[in-house]
Amino acid sequence: SASRDLSQAHSRLVMASTIVPIHLRWSDMDVFAHINNVAYATYMEMARTVLLESNGFQAVTDEVGHMVVRNEIDYVWQLEYRPEPLDMEIWIESAGNTSYVIGYELRDGEQVYMRAKTTMVCMDMKRNRPGRLPQDVRDLLLSLARS
Repeated sequence: SASRDLSQAHSRLVMASTIVPIHLRWSDMDVFAHINNVAYATYMEMARTVLLESNGFQAVTDEVGHMVVRNEIDYVWQLEYRPEPLDMEIWIESAGNTSYVIGYELRDGEQVYMRAKTTMVCMDMKRNRPGRLPQDVRDLLLSLARS
């Protein structure tokens, strides 16, 4: 499956960002024969998982969890199904005391199909409410920031 392929992907570092191969699925197409807009959020999730897990990030512990609170997606160019993977460049745009922003660009060579951002909030799992990013997590996120 594509998600298994992604978890086994060897990401390449590019100026403090990471390139993750994204495999399109035939089922991602809509009636207009292009990739439907909702599929892009799944591509973002797959790339985000590879970026964070490949850097030793734990998404949920007994103390801390991380929740998507906002996705912003700019659809730059129509994308049609192809069997070859596309490159998703992903990086940390910023990391504050309680939240962080992840940036994305989906492309094939010079052709950009999508630019996006995800805002994540740190959750205090014991109180089930937003909490502070632990300093070691914040340091890890900042190490993944684009220079």
